[in-house]
Amino acid sequence: MQLDWKYNAQFAGVLLADYYNLYKSSGLAVEIRPGETAMIVTNQVAKNPAIIGCGEQDIIMNAQIAGQPIKAIATMFQNSPLGLMSMPNSQIYDLQDLIGKRVGMEGESYSIMQMAMGYDNIPSHAIEIILVSGEEKHDLLLRGEVDAVQCYIVDEPIGFAAKTGITPNIIKFSDYGYDAYVQVIFAHNELLQYHPEIVQKFLEVTFAGWRLALDDVEKAAKIIVNNYAEPGGEYDDLDYQIASLKQVANYVTGGLTDKNLGKINSDRWQSMAAKFEKYGIINDVPLFSNSVDDRFIN
Repeated sequence: MQLDWKYNAQFAGVLLADYYNLYKSSGLAVEIRPGETAMIVTNQVAKNPAIIGCGEQDIIMNAQIAGQPIKAIATMFQNSPLGLMSMPNSQIYDLQDLIGKRVGMEGESYSIMQMAMGYDNIPSHAIEIILVSGEEKHDLLLRGEVDAVQCYIVDEPIGFAAKTGITPNIIKFSDYGYDAYVQVIFAHNELLQYHPEIVQKFLEVTFAGWRLALDDVEKAAKIIVNNYAEPGGEYDDLDYQIASLKQVANYVTGGLTDKNLGKINSDRWQSMAAKFEKYGIINDVPLFSNSVDDRFIN
C-alpha cells in the first residue's frame, strides 16, 4: 500500500490494520509505504500491479486520461478537507471577505480556488491569487504578505496552532461546490481483473482498521505516534494526532452508515469530474465504469 504522504492520522485505518496484524490474519502480506515529497503515486501503481495506492480524485482521473491502467476502488475520505486558513484577527470568515485581498495557493490547487469563487459568483479578478510553496506559505501568512493560504483542514491548522499558538480561521472549499473525493484507494487494472479476491480482502481489512481507529481516537493516535510517526518529526506529537484524527473521523464517515464506509457515489464522482473539466483541472470526463470499479463496496 503506497500512501501519498507521511505516516500520520490521515491514514489511521490502514496503520491500525497493520498494527493489529489484520492484513496478515486475512492471508495478505501488506507493506505500508509512506509517501515522499514529489512522489507521483499513480506512476508507482501503474508500473507495478502489486501496489495499491491512494490519492485525490483529480490526480487519479488525470492519470487515467493519460492512459495509466488504474481504477478507483473505494475512498477513505467522503469529502475533501482542502480549504483556506487566515489569521484570527483578519475578520475573514468566507470567500466574500477575501474580495480585494490576496490568497496564496499551491500550484495544483489554483484552479480549485477559481472553482470555489465561481460557485460563489465572485469574478475571477476580484481576489488576487498568487502561487506559493508549501514551505513558505505559513511564513507569508504570519508576515501579512497574504491574507489567507491553502490548507488541509484535518492537519495544517492544527500544526500551525501548535507551532505558533495561533488558531487560524478556516474556510472549507466543500462549502463552495468542491465535492471531490480524496484519499481515494486505487489499483492496477490487472490486479482488479485477475485477483479481485485480494482487492476485496484488502478493502474489508482496511475499513475494519478504520472502524477500530474511530472507536477509540486517543488510543489510535497513540499507536500512530509510538509506532509509525517519524521520531522527532512534525507528527511525533500525541495531542496533534488526537486533534487531527478527530477531524479525520468526520471526513471518513461523511454521513454514511458503518457498513458503507469507503463507498463512492457515481453521480457525485461524475458531477465533480464535469467541474474539473470546466476549470481545466482535467481535459476529459471518463465514463464512470472506466474510472471506478465499484464491485467491492456496495
